[in-house]
Amino acid sequence: MPGSITSLIVVGVAVALLLVVLVLHKGRGPRTVLLRWAAATMLISAVLRESTSVLGDVPVIDLIKRLIFLVTMTTVIILVLTFRRTSITRRAARRYWWLAGAVGILQCALFWLMPLQSDGSLYPYTEAGRSPAILLYYGLFDTTIAVTAIACGYGCVRALMRGQQPLLARISLILGICSVVTAVGYVVVGWLALLESVGSDYDAVHRQLFLATIAFLLGMIAVGGIRTIVVEGQSALATSVGTDIVEPLWREVTRLHPGVMLPADRLTRRERLVRLVVETNDALHLIRRSSADAPGVLTGEDPSDPDQTADLLIHLLGESAAPQPPGLRTRLLMRVSALMPDDEVASSVKELYALRLAFAARDRQRALPAR
Repeated sequence: MPGSITSLIVVGVAVALLLVVLVLHKGRGPRTVLLRWAAATMLISAVLRESTSVLGDVPVIDLIKRLIFLVTMTTVIILVLTFRRTSITRRAARRYWWLAGAVGILQCALFWLMPLQSDGSLYPYTEAGRSPAILLYYGLFDTTIAVTAIACGYGCVRALMRGQQPLLARISLILGICSVVTAVGYVVVGWLALLESVGSDYDAVHRQLFLATIAFLLGMIAVGGIRTIVVEGQSALATSVGTDIVEPLWREVTRLHPGVMLPADRLTRRERLVRLVVETNDALHLIRRSSADAPGVLTGEDPSDPDQTADLLIHLLGESAAPQPPGLRTRLLMRVSALMPDDEVASSVKELYALRLAFAARDRQRALPAR
């Protein structure tokens, strides 16, 4: 594949990577900011790397490319460390930045010390043995890539080994591991070139491995972003279904105990659902405690039984005040388990849904012709 076409593909994939991050990963959290910085600096570094096919081998551009990619690698390491159970602290993150700064200064010093070819260009990898400064200039950069790849690979493998990972999360992690493998291959080829153990085609292999690495990263971030959208969609749907179930009950039981209602201002839909669940359960608790005022309704029965609770509420509120049966949409979504399994209010919503079904059963019984 001609070098110019490969360069266009590399830059195109880097642009796509940044666009995917900007479109799929929204917000202002530290992880989102780090991800954007990593994608943006990787794009700049890729453009500078591939500019040699147009501008030729300009040593200063090579140094700037390496310094910018050093920012990319530091950002990636800090991003990976935020996913630990105990997230990285600001002080620890500053240490990584200080270390990256030290590596950058050393890279600049080696750049100043190493000799150039007669035309002012850098010596290639295969001629790095001409000077220790050249050897260290290339070797230090590749070693930094290797450290970053190992850190990312370790994080991806640990996350993949955890149980109950969603399918999209597993695919994203597998793509991340693939990017680590190609990054390590990129480093190994560079080291072999420094040791003069590969032929003159090392640059083409280097470029293809770099392309493969960012392509796998693109897939990893795209799949991760799709998973984020899916999870957010499931959460919004679960909140909507939960509200449809709880709100009619809340409206009736708080008539009997309005004191359970909490002050609320500018609540999100999720916060409003939690408030409805808490207030409904509080009101039901008070109603059950005062069930002695409804003789014969709950005598000798489990007060938490939905059928008994429905009878009690009909006794206190009247048949006309009973909530309408759940709609078709709500029933269908509950059949396919629309509620998030790890949602802290899911169990309460399911209990209140059973109460709504008990009311619906009472409505059907009343609708039957008397015998």
